[in-house]
Amino acid sequence: MSQRSITLGILMAVAATIASAFVHPEAQAIPPFARKYNVNCTACHTAPPILNPFGQRFLENGYQLPGTEDGGIIGKKKLGDVTLDDVTNFVGFRMVGNVTRSWSFKQQNPPGAAAGVVQNKTEFTFPDAFTMFTAGTLTKNVGFMVELGHDVEGGTTAVERGFVTFNNIGYHDLAHVRVGRYDPSAFYSYVTIRQQLNDVVESTTSGCTPFTPCGLNRAGLAPSAFAAKFYGLYQRDGTAISPFASSLFNSGGETGVDIHGRPFGDWFLYQVGVLNGANEGFGDSNKGKDIYAMLRFDYAKSNNFSANISGFVYRGYSNAKVQSQDDVNWNRYGLSARATYKMVDIYAAFAVDKIDKTPTAVAGLFDSTATGLTIGADTYVTNKTLISLRYDNLDAGGMLDQRKSATFVGLQVKQFLRTNIAIFARNDFNVRKSEGSDTAARNLRNAFFSGVDIVF
Repeated sequence: MSQRSITLGILMAVAATIASAFVHPEAQAIPPFARKYNVNCTACHTAPPILNPFGQRFLENGYQLPGTEDGGIIGKKKLGDVTLDDVTNFVGFRMVGNVTRSWSFKQQNPPGAAAGVVQNKTEFTFPDAFTMFTAGTLTKNVGFMVELGHDVEGGTTAVERGFVTFNNIGYHDLAHVRVGRYDPSAFYSYVTIRQQLNDVVESTTSGCTPFTPCGLNRAGLAPSAFAAKFYGLYQRDGTAISPFASSLFNSGGETGVDIHGRPFGDWFLYQVGVLNGANEGFGDSNKGKDIYAMLRFDYAKSNNFSANISGFVYRGYSNAKVQSQDDVNWNRYGLSARATYKMVDIYAAFAVDKIDKTPTAVAGLFDSTATGLTIGADTYVTNKTLISLRYDNLDAGGMLDQRKSATFVGLQVKQFLRTNIAIFARNDFNVRKSEGSDTAARNLRNAFFSGVDIVF
Protein backbone atom coordinates (compact mmCIF):
# COMPACT_ATOMS: atom_id res chain seq x y z
CA MET A 1 0.00 0.00 0.00
CA SER A 2 1.57 3.31 -1.10
CA GLN A 3 2.00 6.43 1.02
CA ARG A 4 -0.36 8.18 -1.38
CA SER A 5 -3.10 5.62 -0.67
CA ILE A 6 -2.63 6.04 3.07
CA THR A 7 -2.87 9.81 2.79
CA LEU A 8 -5.98 9.55 0.59
CA GLY A 9 -7.69 7.26 3.11
CA ILE A 10 -7.00 9.64 5.98
CA LEU A 11 -8.24 12.64 3.97
CA MET A 12 -11.45 10.73 3.14
CA ALA A 13 -12.07 10.07 6.82
CA VAL A 14 -11.44 13.70 7.76
CA ALA A 15 -13.80 14.91 5.05
CA ALA A 16 -16.42 12.44 6.18
CA THR A 17 -16.12 13.64 9.76
CA ILE A 18 -16.72 17.26 8.72
CA ALA A 19 -19.65 16.35 6.49
CA SER A 20 -21.33 14.23 9.10
CA ALA A 21 -21.93 17.16 11.41
CA PHE A 22 -24.75 18.21 9.09
CA VAL A 23 -26.61 14.94 8.54
CA HIS A 24 -28.72 12.65 10.69
CA PRO A 25 -29.45 8.93 10.20
CA GLU A 26 -32.97 7.64 9.98
CA ALA A 27 -34.39 6.19 13.17
CA GLN A 28 -35.75 2.67 12.97
CA ALA A 29 -36.26 0.08 15.70
CA ILE A 30 -34.20 -3.11 16.02
CA PRO A 31 -34.73 -6.08 18.37
CA PRO A 32 -35.14 -7.09 21.03
CA PHE A 33 -35.33 -4.12 23.40
CA ALA A 34 -36.65 -1.71 20.78
CA ARG A 35 -39.61 -4.05 20.32
CA LYS A 36 -40.17 -4.35 24.05
CA TYR A 37 -40.08 -0.62 24.85
CA ASN A 38 -41.37 0.60 21.47
CA VAL A 39 -38.46 2.99 20.87
CA ASN A 40 -36.23 3.82 17.91
CA CYS A 41 -32.72 2.42 17.66
CA THR A 42 -31.24 5.92 18.08
CA ALA A 43 -32.63 5.94 21.61
CA CYS A 44 -29.72 3.64 22.54
CA HIS A 45 -27.26 3.66 19.62
CA THR A 46 -25.19 6.17 17.72
CA ALA A 47 -24.48 3.48 15.11
CA PRO A 48 -25.37 -0.13 16.00
CA PRO A 49 -23.79 -1.91 17.82
CA ILE A 50 -22.19 1.13 19.55
CA LEU A 51 -24.20 2.56 22.44
CA ASN A 52 -24.91 6.23 23.13
CA PRO A 53 -25.11 7.58 26.74
CA PHE A 54 -28.77 6.51 27.11
CA GLY A 55 -27.97 3.01 25.89
CA GLN A 56 -25.02 2.79 28.26
CA ARG A 57 -27.25 3.67 31.21
CA PHE A 58 -29.79 1.08 30.04
CA LEU A 59 -27.04 -1.56 30.07
CA GLU A 60 -25.70 -0.46 33.46
CA ASN A 61 -29.21 -0.58 34.95
CA GLY A 62 -29.64 -4.26 34.10
CA TYR A 63 -31.77 -3.81 30.95
CA GLN A 64 -34.17 -1.44 32.69
CA LEU A 65 -34.80 2.07 31.37
CA PRO A 66 -32.47 4.59 33.05
CA GLY A 67 -33.94 5.90 36.29
CA THR A 68 -36.40 3.01 36.63
CA GLU A 69 -36.44 -0.20 38.66
CA ASP A 70 -39.65 -1.88 37.49
CA GLY A 71 -37.98 -4.69 35.55
CA GLY A 72 -40.14 -3.88 32.55
CA ILE A 73 -42.94 -5.88 34.18
CA ILE A 74 -45.76 -4.01 32.45
CA GLY A 75 -47.14 -6.14 29.63
CA LYS A 76 -45.48 -9.36 30.76
CA LYS A 77 -47.43 -12.59 30.87
CA LYS A 78 -48.02 -14.02 34.33
CA LEU A 79 -47.34 -17.72 34.78
CA GLY A 80 -47.70 -18.22 38.49
CA ASP A 81 -44.71 -16.58 40.16
CA VAL A 82 -42.90 -16.29 36.82
CA THR A 83 -43.42 -13.36 34.43
CA LEU A 84 -42.27 -13.45 30.82
CA ASP A 85 -42.27 -11.11 27.84
CA ASP A 86 -43.38 -12.29 24.46
CA VAL A 87 -40.48 -14.25 22.96
CA THR A 88 -39.70 -11.55 20.40
CA ASN A 89 -39.07 -9.07 23.24
CA PHE A 90 -36.09 -10.94 24.66
CA VAL A 91 -34.71 -13.12 21.85
CA GLY A 92 -32.69 -11.91 18.87
CA PHE A 93 -30.28 -13.22 16.25
CA ARG A 94 -27.28 -11.80 14.45
CA MET A 95 -25.50 -13.00 11.33
CA VAL A 96 -22.27 -11.25 10.45
CA GLY A 97 -19.31 -12.15 8.30
CA ASN A 98 -17.49 -11.87 5.03
CA VAL A 99 -18.95 -12.83 1.67
CA THR A 100 -15.60 -12.23 -0.04
CA ARG A 101 -12.10 -11.82 1.34
CA SER A 102 -8.79 -11.11 -0.31
CA TRP A 103 -5.36 -11.55 1.28
CA SER A 104 -1.92 -10.36 0.29
CA PHE A 105 0.79 -11.86 2.51
CA LYS A 106 3.83 -14.11 2.48
CA GLN A 107 3.01 -17.39 4.16
CA GLN A 108 5.11 -18.39 7.15
CA ASN A 109 6.78 -21.77 7.37
CA PRO A 110 8.09 -23.83 10.29
CA PRO A 111 11.78 -23.29 11.19
CA GLY A 112 14.11 -24.89 8.68
CA ALA A 113 11.54 -25.04 5.87
CA ALA A 114 11.75 -23.27 2.54
CA ALA A 115 11.22 -19.53 2.20
CA GLY A 116 7.69 -18.22 2.62
CA VAL A 117 5.25 -18.53 -0.25
CA VAL A 118 3.54 -15.39 -1.48
CA GLN A 119 -0.21 -15.56 -1.12
CA ASN A 120 -2.35 -13.20 -3.20
CA LYS A 121 -5.79 -14.70 -3.35
CA THR A 122 -9.44 -13.79 -3.33
CA GLU A 123 -12.08 -16.24 -2.19
CA PHE A 124 -15.84 -16.37 -1.75
CA THR A 125 -16.98 -17.30 1.73
CA PHE A 126 -20.16 -17.48 3.75
CA PRO A 127 -20.94 -15.22 6.72
CA ASP A 128 -18.98 -16.98 9.43
CA ALA A 129 -20.64 -16.02 12.71
CA PHE A 130 -24.17 -16.72 13.87
CA THR A 131 -25.28 -15.51 17.29
CA MET A 132 -28.47 -16.10 19.24
CA PHE A 133 -28.94 -13.87 22.24
CA THR A 134 -31.60 -13.59 24.88
CA ALA A 135 -31.68 -10.83 27.46
CA GLY A 136 -34.14 -8.97 29.61
CA THR A 137 -35.55 -8.75 33.11
CA LEU A 138 -37.09 -11.47 35.24
CA THR A 139 -38.55 -9.08 37.79
CA LYS A 140 -37.73 -5.77 39.43
CA ASN A 141 -33.94 -5.21 39.42
CA VAL A 142 -33.11 -8.74 38.24
CA GLY A 143 -31.88 -9.10 34.67
CA PHE A 144 -30.17 -11.75 32.55
CA MET A 145 -28.26 -12.18 29.32
CA VAL A 146 -27.18 -15.29 27.37
CA GLU A 147 -25.34 -15.20 24.04
CA LEU A 148 -24.78 -18.41 22.06
CA GLY A 149 -22.28 -18.08 19.21
CA HIS A 150 -21.53 -20.43 16.31
CA ASP A 151 -18.30 -20.14 14.32
CA VAL A 152 -19.05 -21.59 10.87
CA GLU A 153 -15.42 -21.84 9.73
CA GLY A 154 -14.18 -23.31 13.02
CA GLY A 155 -17.25 -25.51 13.45
CA THR A 156 -17.64 -24.61 17.12
CA THR A 157 -20.63 -23.49 19.17
CA ALA A 158 -20.21 -21.97 22.61
CA VAL A 159 -21.78 -19.69 25.17
CA GLU A 160 -19.94 -16.42 24.55
CA ARG A 161 -21.62 -14.64 27.47
CA GLY A 162 -24.14 -15.65 30.09
CA PHE A 163 -24.85 -13.82 33.34
CA VAL A 164 -27.46 -12.60 35.81
CA THR A 165 -27.60 -9.02 37.13
CA PHE A 166 -28.88 -7.79 40.50
CA ASN A 167 -29.42 -4.07 40.27
CA ASN A 168 -29.83 -0.96 42.43
CA ILE A 169 -28.73 -2.65 45.65
CA GLY A 170 -29.06 -0.27 48.62
CA TYR A 171 -30.43 2.62 46.59
CA HIS A 172 -30.70 3.56 42.93
CA ASP A 173 -27.38 3.30 41.06
CA LEU A 174 -25.38 2.56 44.22
CA ALA A 175 -24.41 -0.97 43.20
CA HIS A 176 -25.22 -3.36 40.37
CA VAL A 177 -23.86 -6.93 40.50
CA ARG A 178 -23.17 -9.23 37.53
CA VAL A 179 -22.46 -12.93 38.07
CA GLY A 180 -21.42 -15.28 35.28
CA ARG A 181 -19.54 -15.02 32.01
CA TYR A 182 -19.41 -11.44 30.77
CA ASP A 183 -17.35 -8.76 29.07
CA PRO A 184 -15.34 -6.96 31.81
CA SER A 185 -14.93 -3.89 29.56
CA ALA A 186 -18.69 -3.43 28.95
CA PHE A 187 -18.71 0.00 30.67
CA TYR A 188 -15.29 1.16 29.44
CA SER A 189 -14.98 4.18 27.15
CA TYR A 190 -13.84 1.87 24.32
CA VAL A 191 -15.76 -1.40 24.65
CA THR A 192 -14.18 -4.64 23.44
CA ILE A 193 -17.25 -6.18 21.79
CA ARG A 194 -18.98 -3.07 20.38
CA GLN A 195 -16.89 -2.22 17.34
CA GLN A 196 -17.67 -1.27 13.78
CA LEU A 197 -14.46 -2.92 12.52
CA ASN A 198 -14.83 -6.45 13.84
CA ASP A 199 -11.86 -8.60 14.80
CA VAL A 200 -10.31 -10.83 12.14
CA VAL A 201 -8.53 -13.85 13.57
CA GLU A 202 -4.97 -14.77 12.71
CA SER A 203 -3.99 -17.87 10.72
CA THR A 204 -1.61 -20.27 12.47
CA THR A 205 0.85 -22.75 11.02
CA SER A 206 0.43 -26.44 11.77
CA GLY A 207 2.53 -28.40 14.22
CA CYS A 208 2.13 -26.20 17.30
CA THR A 209 3.09 -28.12 20.44
CA PRO A 210 2.89 -27.08 24.12
CA PHE A 211 5.47 -24.52 25.27
CA THR A 212 7.03 -24.09 21.85
CA PRO A 213 6.84 -21.06 19.52
CA CYS A 214 3.76 -21.21 17.30
CA GLY A 215 4.19 -19.31 14.05
CA LEU A 216 1.48 -17.27 12.35
CA ASN A 217 0.70 -17.19 8.65
CA ARG A 218 -1.34 -14.01 9.03
CA ALA A 219 -1.52 -11.49 11.83
CA GLY A 220 -4.86 -11.03 13.55
CA LEU A 221 -6.73 -7.77 12.97
CA ALA A 222 -7.99 -6.71 16.39
CA PRO A 223 -7.55 -3.48 18.38
CA SER A 224 -3.91 -3.42 19.55
CA ALA A 225 -4.88 -1.93 22.92
CA PHE A 226 -6.88 -5.11 23.63
CA ALA A 227 -4.27 -7.58 22.33
CA ALA A 228 -2.11 -9.97 24.38
CA LYS A 229 1.01 -8.22 22.96
CA PHE A 230 3.58 -10.83 24.06
CA TYR A 231 5.46 -13.42 22.01
CA GLY A 232 6.33 -16.54 23.98
CA LEU A 233 3.44 -16.35 26.45
CA TYR A 234 1.34 -19.47 27.11
CA GLN A 235 -1.82 -20.60 28.80
CA ARG A 236 -1.26 -22.84 31.76
CA ASP A 237 -1.84 -25.97 29.64
CA GLY A 238 0.98 -24.93 27.31
CA THR A 239 -1.16 -23.56 24.46
CA ALA A 240 0.49 -20.55 22.85
CA ILE A 241 -1.28 -17.21 23.34
CA SER A 242 -1.41 -15.20 20.13
CA PRO A 243 0.04 -11.69 20.60
CA PHE A 244 -2.93 -10.43 18.55
CA ALA A 245 -5.72 -12.10 20.59
CA SER A 246 -7.94 -10.04 22.90
CA SER A 247 -7.20 -10.80 26.55
CA LEU A 248 -7.48 -9.85 30.24
CA PHE A 249 -9.84 -6.90 30.94
CA ASN A 250 -10.54 -6.75 27.20
CA SER A 251 -11.15 -10.46 26.66
CA GLY A 252 -14.85 -10.23 25.78
CA GLY A 253 -15.95 -13.14 27.94
CA GLU A 254 -14.53 -14.32 31.28
CA THR A 255 -16.24 -15.88 34.32
CA GLY A 256 -16.50 -13.98 37.58
CA VAL A 257 -18.33 -11.42 39.69
CA ASP A 258 -18.54 -7.70 38.92
CA ILE A 259 -19.88 -4.69 40.87
CA HIS A 260 -20.46 -1.28 39.30
CA GLY A 261 -22.45 1.85 40.08
CA ARG A 262 -22.85 5.64 40.04
CA PRO A 263 -23.24 6.66 43.71
CA PHE A 264 -22.44 10.34 43.05
CA GLY A 265 -24.49 10.89 39.91
CA ASP A 266 -24.09 10.56 36.15
CA TRP A 267 -20.58 12.03 36.05
CA PHE A 268 -18.83 9.15 37.87
CA LEU A 269 -18.86 5.36 37.40
CA TYR A 270 -16.91 2.80 39.42
CA GLN A 271 -16.38 -0.89 38.65
CA VAL A 272 -14.55 -3.69 40.49
CA GLY A 273 -14.47 -7.38 39.70
CA VAL A 274 -12.93 -10.77 40.33
CA LEU A 275 -12.35 -13.31 37.53
CA ASN A 276 -11.27 -16.93 37.38
CA GLY A 277 -8.34 -15.82 35.24
CA ALA A 278 -7.42 -14.83 31.71
CA ASN A 279 -7.70 -17.53 29.04
CA GLU A 280 -9.17 -20.04 31.50
CA GLY A 281 -12.59 -20.43 29.89
CA PHE A 282 -15.13 -21.81 32.34
CA GLY A 283 -12.43 -23.43 34.51
CA ASP A 284 -9.95 -21.98 36.95
CA SER A 285 -6.52 -23.60 37.00
CA ASN A 286 -4.43 -20.62 38.08
CA LYS A 287 -3.31 -20.27 41.68
CA GLY A 288 -5.21 -17.09 42.43
CA LYS A 289 -8.07 -15.02 41.14
CA ASP A 290 -7.56 -12.08 38.80
CA ILE A 291 -8.92 -8.73 40.00
CA TYR A 292 -9.64 -5.45 38.24
CA ALA A 293 -10.95 -1.97 38.91
CA MET A 294 -12.14 0.76 36.55
CA LEU A 295 -13.13 4.42 36.98
CA ARG A 296 -14.97 6.42 34.36
CA PHE A 297 -15.70 10.15 34.27
CA ASP A 298 -18.49 11.47 32.05
CA TYR A 299 -17.64 15.14 31.73
CA ALA A 300 -20.09 16.15 29.01
CA LYS A 301 -23.57 15.00 28.05
CA SER A 302 -26.08 16.81 25.88
CA ASN A 303 -28.31 16.11 22.89
CA ASN A 304 -25.48 16.70 20.42
CA PHE A 305 -22.28 16.12 22.43
CA SER A 306 -20.98 13.66 24.99
CA ALA A 307 -17.52 12.73 26.21
CA ASN A 308 -15.94 10.47 28.79
CA ILE A 309 -12.59 9.12 29.94
CA SER A 310 -11.79 5.82 31.69
CA GLY A 311 -8.87 4.17 33.40
CA PHE A 312 -8.46 0.60 34.67
CA VAL A 313 -6.05 -1.70 36.47
CA TYR A 314 -6.07 -5.48 35.91
CA ARG A 315 -3.96 -7.68 38.20
CA GLY A 316 -3.39 -11.30 37.24
CA TYR A 317 -2.01 -13.98 39.57
CA SER A 318 -0.21 -16.96 38.02
CA ASN A 319 -2.46 -16.50 35.01
CA ALA A 320 0.10 -17.35 32.31
CA LYS A 321 3.37 -19.19 31.70
CA VAL A 322 6.55 -18.45 29.75
CA GLN A 323 8.69 -20.82 27.66
CA SER A 324 10.49 -22.12 30.73
CA GLN A 325 7.04 -23.27 31.97
CA ASP A 326 7.27 -20.97 34.98
CA ASP A 327 4.15 -19.15 36.21
CA VAL A 328 4.03 -15.39 35.79
CA ASN A 329 1.67 -12.61 36.83
CA TRP A 330 0.29 -10.92 33.71
CA ASN A 331 -1.11 -7.44 34.40
CA ARG A 332 -2.60 -4.61 32.36
CA TYR A 333 -3.14 -0.87 32.89
CA GLY A 334 -5.15 1.22 30.46
CA LEU A 335 -6.69 4.55 29.57
CA SER A 336 -9.49 5.22 27.12
CA ALA A 337 -11.50 8.22 25.96
CA ARG A 338 -14.51 8.78 23.74
CA ALA A 339 -16.19 11.87 22.31
CA THR A 340 -19.39 11.98 20.29
CA TYR A 341 -20.64 15.04 18.39
CA LYS A 342 -23.91 14.55 16.53
CA MET A 343 -23.13 11.45 14.42
CA VAL A 344 -19.34 11.64 14.73
CA ASP A 345 -17.86 9.15 17.17
CA ILE A 346 -14.15 9.30 18.04
CA TYR A 347 -12.46 7.00 20.54
CA ALA A 348 -8.98 5.94 21.63
CA ALA A 349 -7.49 3.32 23.95
CA PHE A 350 -3.96 2.85 25.28
CA ALA A 351 -2.84 -0.12 27.37
CA VAL A 352 0.40 -1.23 29.01
CA ASP A 353 0.91 -4.94 29.68
CA LYS A 354 3.44 -6.02 32.28
CA ILE A 355 4.83 -9.40 33.33
CA ASP A 356 5.81 -9.40 37.00
CA LYS A 357 8.99 -11.10 38.21
CA THR A 358 10.33 -12.54 34.97
CA PRO A 359 11.73 -16.03 35.76
CA THR A 360 15.52 -16.42 35.94
CA ALA A 361 15.40 -19.02 33.14
CA VAL A 362 14.36 -16.37 30.58
CA ALA A 363 15.89 -13.30 32.22
CA GLY A 364 17.60 -11.17 29.58
CA LEU A 365 15.72 -13.00 26.82
CA PHE A 366 12.21 -11.73 27.58
CA ASP A 367 10.92 -8.15 27.41
CA SER A 368 8.38 -7.93 30.23
CA THR A 369 6.61 -4.74 29.00
CA ALA A 370 4.44 -4.20 25.93
CA THR A 371 2.02 -1.48 24.82
CA GLY A 372 -0.88 -1.08 22.44
CA LEU A 373 -2.58 2.01 20.99
CA THR A 374 -5.89 2.10 19.12
CA ILE A 375 -7.55 5.21 17.67
CA GLY A 376 -10.83 5.01 15.79
CA ALA A 377 -13.63 7.09 14.32
CA ASP A 378 -17.11 6.31 12.98
CA THR A 379 -19.12 8.87 11.06
CA TYR A 380 -22.16 9.05 8.81
CA VAL A 381 -21.63 10.71 5.43
CA THR A 382 -25.23 10.19 4.33
CA ASN A 383 -28.27 9.17 6.34
CA LYS A 384 -27.46 5.48 5.68
CA THR A 385 -23.73 5.38 4.92
CA LEU A 386 -21.20 4.99 7.71
CA ILE A 387 -17.42 5.29 7.36
CA SER A 388 -15.13 3.79 10.01
CA LEU A 389 -11.39 4.33 10.34
CA ARG A 390 -9.03 2.65 12.81
CA TYR A 391 -5.31 2.98 13.53
CA ASP A 392 -3.51 0.30 15.56
CA ASN A 393 0.05 0.22 16.84
CA LEU A 394 1.35 -2.74 18.85
CA ASP A 395 4.75 -2.38 20.53
CA ALA A 396 5.27 -6.07 21.25
CA GLY A 397 7.05 -7.67 24.19
CA GLY A 398 8.06 -11.22 25.04
CA MET A 399 10.91 -13.36 23.71
CA LEU A 400 13.43 -11.05 22.06
CA ASP A 401 14.16 -13.49 19.21
CA GLN A 402 10.46 -13.73 18.30
CA ARG A 403 8.77 -10.40 18.96
CA LYS A 404 7.82 -8.03 16.16
CA SER A 405 5.79 -4.87 16.51
CA ALA A 406 2.94 -4.13 14.13
CA THR A 407 1.05 -1.12 12.78
CA PHE A 408 -2.18 -1.44 10.79
CA VAL A 409 -4.76 0.97 9.38
CA GLY A 410 -8.30 -0.16 8.60
CA LEU A 411 -11.00 1.64 6.60
CA GLN A 412 -14.59 0.45 6.24
CA VAL A 413 -17.68 1.72 4.43
CA LYS A 414 -20.98 0.35 5.74
CA GLN A 415 -24.30 0.84 3.97
CA PHE A 416 -27.44 0.36 6.08
CA LEU A 417 -30.26 -0.97 3.91
CA ARG A 418 -32.30 -0.83 7.08
CA THR A 419 -31.06 -0.02 10.56
CA ASN A 420 -30.72 -3.75 11.25
CA ILE A 421 -29.43 -4.83 7.82
CA ALA A 422 -26.11 -3.60 6.44
CA ILE A 423 -23.51 -4.47 3.82
CA PHE A 424 -19.89 -3.42 4.15
CA ALA A 425 -16.56 -3.22 2.37
CA ARG A 426 -13.37 -3.06 4.41
CA ASN A 427 -9.65 -2.76 3.71
CA ASP A 428 -6.81 -3.16 6.23
CA PHE A 429 -3.18 -2.51 5.31
CA ASN A 430 0.19 -2.77 7.00
CA VAL A 431 2.02 0.51 7.55
CA ARG A 432 5.37 -1.11 8.42
CA LYS A 433 7.88 -2.35 5.87
CA SER A 434 7.79 -6.03 4.94
CA GLU A 435 10.60 -8.28 6.19
CA GLY A 436 10.59 -11.28 3.89
CA SER A 437 9.02 -14.35 5.46
CA ASP A 438 10.25 -13.73 9.00
CA THR A 439 7.06 -12.60 10.71
CA ALA A 440 3.33 -12.33 10.05
CA ALA A 441 3.28 -8.97 11.85
CA ARG A 442 5.07 -7.48 8.82
CA ASN A 443 4.16 -9.82 5.97
CA LEU A 444 0.42 -9.26 5.96
CA ARG A 445 0.47 -6.39 3.49
CA ASN A 446 -3.22 -5.97 2.71
CA ALA A 447 -6.57 -7.57 3.51
CA PHE A 448 -9.88 -6.73 1.83
CA PHE A 449 -13.29 -7.95 3.02
CA SER A 450 -16.90 -7.46 1.99
CA GLY A 451 -19.84 -8.87 3.83
CA VAL A 452 -23.15 -8.49 5.62
CA ASP A 453 -24.32 -7.66 9.14
CA ILE A 454 -27.93 -8.60 9.94
CA VAL A 455 -29.71 -8.40 13.29
CA PHE A 456 -33.33 -9.48 13.73
